[in-house]
Order: sequence, then structure tokens, then C-alpha cells
Amino acid sequence: MPDTLLLQRLDIGGVIDRLAADVRAGRLPAGMPYRHVNGFTKIVAAEYPDGSRLTLHYWPAGPLGGEHVSRPHDHRFPFRSVLLGGRQHFVELEEGEGRAANWRRFSYRPYAGGRIAHVAYSGTVALDPMRVVERAPLQGQYVTTSTIVHQAVTDRRQACATLVLRGPRERLRSRVYYRPDEPPPRGGLQLGRRLDRAEVVRQLEDIAAMIA
Repeated sequence: MPDTLLLQRLDIGGVIDRLAADVRAGRLPAGMPYRHVNGFTKIVAAEYPDGSRLTLHYWPAGPLGGEHVSRPHDHRFPFRSVLLGGRQHFVELEEGEGRAANWRRFSYRPYAGGRIAHVAYSGTVALDPMRVVERAPLQGQYVTTSTIVHQAVTDRRQACATLVLRGPRERLRSRVYYRPDEPPPRGGLQLGRRLDRAEVVRQLEDIAAMIA
């Protein structure tokens, strides 16, 4: 991973302004931003020689408000994250066994820059909450390894954005857990959604306003 103090020294406003200018001009660091299945827009701001990436994640305000709770998941890489604006916390979980074993675990391998993922069933488990990590905008960092299972809980009454420094990939697949009442992925695929350039620019402008 590049310098772990990068997020502390980074001119975040400058990064967002340059990225917005690049998107307007049709220049993209690593492919077109897309809407992830966990409800956020993913925008790559920079890539590093060791495979690390700097990415922006943006959750638009929802028409019905309330909280968006992501599917539990881990990652193929460690990362550290700064909350830029909005309200969000993490719930970290651990696999267990017993009568509450009703989460369906799938292996998850993304392709096409993450917009498409192959998902394969790998068992039913219990998930026990272990820790809640509260966050505040532009205060501290959330740091996690590739093996920690967590859920992001995001308040959708207002937009939310994070800046994420992810390390090099440590394995090909990660894990994602489906709730008992959720239908399984159709055809073994999870699909993200492309966004047009104007929508991406609008979201970047919203993030810039958060930290102004």
C-alpha cells in the first residue's frame, strides 16, 4: 500500500476538483464510475504501481430516507477510509454456528473493473455482531483488514461520501452474505449500473460542497 499517511496529508478538495475536471473532459483514471450493488457510486481517483487505489464512494440521498444497511461482506484487500460528509457507521461481525445460522454465504469475484461479479454459494452460517465503529466527518480513519466482515449503515436522509485508500489485492475472492429472505443472485451474477458523465459530475460537485 502507498504511504498510509496519505489520507492525512491529501488535499482532498484538490483531488475532487481535478477528478471532476477529468470526468467533464472524458478522462478517467480507471474506467467509468458505476453504481455498486451496495448502493453507492464508486469512482477511482488514482491507481498506484503496487495495485493500491484511491477511490471515492458516494451514497445519494434516498427518496424515502431511513438507513441503508449493506449486505455483510469482507474484501480482497485491506483499506482505510475517511468519512467526508453525511452519517455512517460500521458493524463488524464474525461467523458462528448454531440455531441462528441463517445467512447464506457466497464467494464473490468481480470482473470488468468491479461492475460485474460472479457469485457462488458456499454455505449457511450465523453472523454475530462484534463491534460498532462510529464515524464523524473528516475525523479519523476507519482501518480494516481483508478478513473483517462488516456492514456499512448509511443514513439516506442526506448524501454521504467516503474517500478510501485500498491496499493491493490479497486474494481473488471475497465473501458476501445474503439475508434469509433475499433471493439468490440471478444466474450467479451481481451487476453494477453504469452512470452517465453528467450524473458523476453532479455527485463530485456534491462531495466538494460537503468539505468546502
